[in-house]
Amino acid sequence: MKDRQASAEKCRSPAAVGEQPSTRPNAATGERSASSGGTRHLRLTAPSVGNGQSGRTSPTEQPRSAMGVASGPRRLERDLHDGVQSELVALIVKLAVAQQDPSTPRAVADMLAGIEDRAQAVLDSVRDIARGIYPPVLADFGLRDALRAHASRVAVPMNLAGTAPRSGEEAEHAVYFACSEALQNVVKHGGDGCRVSLRLNCEHGSLVVRISDNGRGFDPAHTIEGAGLQNIRDRIERLGGTVKLASKPCRGTVLTLSLPWPTRSDRVS
Repeated sequence: MKDRQASAEKCRSPAAVGEQPSTRPNAATGERSASSGGTRHLRLTAPSVGNGQSGRTSPTEQPRSAMGVASGPRRLERDLHDGVQSELVALIVKLAVAQQDPSTPRAVADMLAGIEDRAQAVLDSVRDIARGIYPPVLADFGLRDALRAHASRVAVPMNLAGTAPRSGEEAEHAVYFACSEALQNVVKHGGDGCRVSLRLNCEHGSLVVRISDNGRGFDPAHTIEGAGLQNIRDRIERLGGTVKLASKPCRGTVLTLSLPWPTRSDRVS
């Protein structure tokens, strides 16, 4: 009976694929230093952002290809700084305070310390995105090493296979963030015990990325395509690539990305 209940829970219909939780802008930013209770440093070196106000434009009011080209990056940078980063800062501070509370049991304090470390890693990633740059490991070592580093911060086990030679910045950036978005969706919707396999296969000037999981799965015909999957499509299709999604309830999900992948040596020649 317990096994049947666990199976039913795992196969419970997930929310819209790629749907993002809302965030509330918070003006609180700053830095806290280590205190007597052993609290770790909060690493926040966010860049300054413009204070100019700009109206938000609905996606229906302009073509998608135009979004993110002019004011989009600046608006995204400001939104990340004022919203997501600020909320993460507040969360990390609260976790640190809870750890130092004398009434907090040791086991709970240790668990909170682990959550604080994970929140700090997420803050570091958001900070990199807000700066509008590659994650340093992507710029220095390429796609495979960047994905391996990202996998260490994801709350599901991931097996990484294959490799990809260095390509142009735009292609590497698009695939890295598409994979990051896909892994985030697995964390949100995959269910307990979910595992992920990510395989890179580059040949004949094309890269194929296959991301599969053994999670809850869903029926694509009856599930709304959320912002996460749309972001993936935008990134890959903008470079002349394709995105294919296959899933069944209780059978997991497979996402396949294919796109041109000129190597840096090809680009030089």
